[in-house]
Amino acid sequence: MIMKKTLSYIAGAMMLLMPSLAGAQALPFTIADQSPVTLAKGTAGLTETGSIAHAAFNNAAAIPFSDTKFDVAAGYNMWQPAAVNSTVINAAGAFNVNGKLGFAAGFSYGMNPEYNITDASGAVKGTFKPSDMQVNAGLAYRFIPALSLGANVGYATSTLAEGHSYGTVTADVFLMSQFSDFKVAAGVSNIGGTIKSATGAEFCLPGSIALGLGYDKAFAEKHAVEVNVDADYFFSGWIAAAFGASYTFNDLVSFRAGYRYGADSPIPSFASVGAGVKFAGLKLDLAYLLAGADSPMKNTLAIGLGYSF
Repeated sequence: MIMKKTLSYIAGAMMLLMPSLAGAQALPFTIADQSPVTLAKGTAGLTETGSIAHAAFNNAAAIPFSDTKFDVAAGYNMWQPAAVNSTVINAAGAFNVNGKLGFAAGFSYGMNPEYNITDASGAVKGTFKPSDMQVNAGLAYRFIPALSLGANVGYATSTLAEGHSYGTVTADVFLMSQFSDFKVAAGVSNIGGTIKSATGAEFCLPGSIALGLGYDKAFAEKHAVEVNVDADYFFSGWIAAAFGASYTFNDLVSFRAGYRYGADSPIPSFASVGAGVKFAGLKLDLAYLLAGADSPMKNTLAIGLGYSF
């Protein structure tokens, strides 16, 4: 029993370190995009107001600028199937009160590949399946017509080995403004406490200073286009940027595409495509990631089903 606990302890420390060697970062899943709408646009979604269900994982300040009053969604993501092969399920929703107040909540649970637990002789004594979980809540207030303030607070945890979980509080704070068809958002994303590994080493969340720009335009009654650009400067020194665009016909069918430049950040570079269908308030959205043969992002797939009015 002592040997089994010792091996689990070591495995937990190693698994915490593996995704964090560059820049000593922990819980990288906290910056993974939960929404198939913004994931299809290369994760460019800080100024996303058309789909606000996942605002608790992104930017709550966008909620009061949305034409949507209520938006809920549930999703299933096959995350990095070519490498990590995690399965992530999520549920989220947002409520917009008269374009002044915004409320948001979200939950995600990631199931990672199991590994064998062995004793000192190498005999397999069982298996363990690591998991990740995040719970967020958000609040926004539009205190003047052109400016809103939003904040998300949550808790993220990873269970990496038997009896060994690591977690911390997370937070996002953003200001957002809209002038005619143009939108801009700026703030800090994914800040929180440090996490101590089994060895006693401390690791930080991949927090960043983030900026988002957006442009929405409807024309000829049945056509609408949206362009989004996001940029992150991580406190560890990484830089990431995302560009995305979408076209919607008759508020019924949408086509999306984007690109994320991830460099050395926990989410590597990839291109993305996606589509969505909306009818009588019901929504079905899909995103698919394109990347090189050696990229862990290759073939990542996200599917979401939602309802809004």
